[in-house]
Amino acid sequence: MSKNIKHKLEFILFQLIGFFVRVLPLQSVHKCGFVLAKWFYPIFKSRRNVALRNLRNAFPEMNDDQRENIAYRSFQNITATFMELLWLPNMDKEAIKRRVHIENPELIERLLQGGKGLIYLTAHFGNWELAIQALGVYSNASMYAMAKTQSNSLVDEMIIQWREKFDVKIISMTGVREILRALHQGGIIGMAADQSAPMESISVMFFGREVPTFQGPAVFCLKTGAPMIFGCTVRQDTGNYKMLLEQVQSNDLIGASDENVLELTRRQVQVTENMIRKYPDQWMWMHKRWKHVPDRAEVG
Repeated sequence: MSKNIKHKLEFILFQLIGFFVRVLPLQSVHKCGFVLAKWFYPIFKSRRNVALRNLRNAFPEMNDDQRENIAYRSFQNITATFMELLWLPNMDKEAIKRRVHIENPELIERLLQGGKGLIYLTAHFGNWELAIQALGVYSNASMYAMAKTQSNSLVDEMIIQWREKFDVKIISMTGVREILRALHQGGIIGMAADQSAPMESISVMFFGREVPTFQGPAVFCLKTGAPMIFGCTVRQDTGNYKMLLEQVQSNDLIGASDENVLELTRRQVQVTENMIRKYPDQWMWMHKRWKHVPDRAEVG
């Protein structure tokens, strides 16, 4: 089967699944995702094994049952998030506000008053898609989001349309000039910087191990003077979300020196780890975040 035909078939399947999901009422969507997790969790053995390996390294004090429970609940969150992404075309701005409650939205407007834009960091946690959309809905500033391009261009184009429905402009991971221009114009740049970075990237401590980490957020912050905030959507039992925004302090770091970039990256990663430790079942443990570093048992 050619790549072109494969992508077309994937796209048709994606559209069909999306059609049936959007027939459901919104409050049933995340419940449906949890049900699907029961079916698919045993099937995706390789991802399950990645999650359990990550959890063994991150939480050596836990027993196997505790780590298995977190891995399963994390998978539930991912399937529910995927279902909610498919339902996104049905939503409007008021629906997003009802779905996501930002507890301190005034922080956004206060930091934007400096006129240097704002860098918003989140993680693959809760529903990261709605986190970006909510920040744009709650703010009057122009909202931009950095996103990886999907391997299937047809699916990628459709997801971009959904993401940009609420005036969120998608920027590619290599769009440095667009990012700088957006910040200069007082816009908000949203990004999830918690995934695996190239081995040659700077390394900082994350759950007890030095791991290569993207330094882009710190560089943009220190070069432009744009403040940095962090916030994740925390899934509630109702299927709605709460988000508390937190400023990542950078005022004491003058200039984008290597030392300052490293220090600010440490700070943002520590804030991310703190959130994951508080709600470990809502982070995407199936990702190979530590693929460039050995297990704890192999260190030393």
